[in-house]
Amino acid sequence: MITFDLDQSQAIERGARQRARLVQVAAKAANPSEKAKFPHTYIFSPAGLGKTHTVNEAIKQTGIPFFEISGNISMFAFGVALADIVYKAKMNGHTDKIVINVDDCDEILKNETNCNIMKTVLAGSKTYKYEKSMQSQWKNLSEDQQIAIEHFQDPSRMGFVVPTDNLVFIFTSNFKLPTDDEVTDARAKGQTKAVLLGHKNAIRSRCRTQDFDMEKNVQWGWIADVVMNTDAVDEYIETEDEKRILLDWMYNKWDNLTERSIRTVEKMAQSMEEDPTGYKDTWAIDFIK
Repeated sequence: MITFDLDQSQAIERGARQRARLVQVAAKAANPSEKAKFPHTYIFSPAGLGKTHTVNEAIKQTGIPFFEISGNISMFAFGVALADIVYKAKMNGHTDKIVINVDDCDEILKNETNCNIMKTVLAGSKTYKYEKSMQSQWKNLSEDQQIAIEHFQDPSRMGFVVPTDNLVFIFTSNFKLPTDDEVTDARAKGQTKAVLLGHKNAIRSRCRTQDFDMEKNVQWGWIADVVMNTDAVDEYIETEDEKRILLDWMYNKWDNLTERSIRTVEKMAQSMEEDPTGYKDTWAIDFIK
């Protein structure tokens, strides 16, 4: 029986607590109070921890219907997705809140223009506004998407406007939104990024923000908790000893790994199944810098 040492066991406990906290955050985010001034939630954690899957599973447990939209798409594509969701809900007589999990916000918050659009989506008029010609994109839309867009068009204006007042957004991301102090510091130093940081900070002010900052051993503990207590790698390995061998190797090589994620663990587990005697040589080639 292979066992973890004290530091590893404590790291797993701390990682498990963080995962449990994420589940609670997601469940509450999907069901905000009707009187909540800030119904939207922004969740940050380091990459590779499977937070989107965890958030989706937590929302499913509440029984609240939700949609997932990638945040790593153009603002036009993001608006089309919103239009399609809101239009279909309206046609089905659904007027209650709609929960939308936006995964990976790199693109939709990449510049001032996009941030300004998102600020309006979250607060103020609570609308998504696309105010450019759609002629070049129109042929690439599905028939359902075209119908939805036409519903939200004003014949006297370019683009379309989607009401977002009954939408509850849960953003999951690998980057943190800047705090007030970080924006103030950037401005004081005359940094060119200060303006964009200010816009992203405005997004932060419109959301309940949950930052899952972690030391590296807690990141490992989070991954270890997933491996030991879910079926994440059971397709390839099933015994606890094999899982501990994999996790112990990862723990001791952590600083030199090319990637630290649950996907990495899955690839390592696959190597164990494919080469039961030489998998560590494969790991050293595939996963070490």
